[in-house]
Amino acid sequence: MFDRNVDYPTAVASYDDSGVNAAMNWCIEHLRDGHTISVWTSLKSNLANSAELDRFVQRNRNVKHITGRGGGTPTGRGPVLMAWPDMDDIGKLVQHGYGITALCVITWVPDRIRPWVTVTNPQILGDGSDWQHQSSDIDPVVLEALKGLTVTVNHNNTIAAGYEKDHVVSALLALHDAGLPMDADTMQGWALAHGWSGKNPAHLAKYVRDIKTGKRPSASRVLRPDYVQILRDRIASGDAD
Repeated sequence: MFDRNVDYPTAVASYDDSGVNAAMNWCIEHLRDGHTISVWTSLKSNLANSAELDRFVQRNRNVKHITGRGGGTPTGRGPVLMAWPDMDDIGKLVQHGYGITALCVITWVPDRIRPWVTVTNPQILGDGSDWQHQSSDIDPVVLEALKGLTVTVNHNNTIAAGYEKDHVVSALLALHDAGLPMDADTMQGWALAHGWSGKNPAHLAKYVRDIKTGKRPSASRVLRPDYVQILRDRIASGDAD
């Protein structure tokens, strides 16, 4: 009931001339009549870091500059070109950018968005050497749990408190206690790629890291004792989707 799966095209571009030009052309290819390309940077002054992007914004009426500072979001429907975001930036945009029809990210530090790239499998633009040998494998039971959380947790709320925290932490503790492998970065990337918004993907990753180091985040248990077995039975019966 709360499914917000990200179903638009995605791409990741290298921060060099070929990557930036390919990113702009990719957004133009995904532009439709009446839509606008939104070029996102964290701060207004960041646009000056790329002369190509600055010209792209200044010379085209259907290209608008938006900033992360202050919660900037697209003013209408269309592709978004995010320049140098991190995982939290992508999460915030997904949360509020309901008009996004395609998303291209220009990277700065690859590791800052690697989980998103690994799971989303975007089109690679420019120099793709940073994204070789990617692995997005998630244990099938853990994946089934993530799918369930995606449709039962209200992603308009934070998972750092209340029912949402109880539900997520209970599930993660159950998975851990059953001996199932969990990778925080991969799970964070999966969450971002499937509509978990704002800081919730980062909260998810932190819970996983804490649990794997022996911590037990406080939460009221809201799941059945046989929760993990139910997930396994669902997979075995072919009803996982």
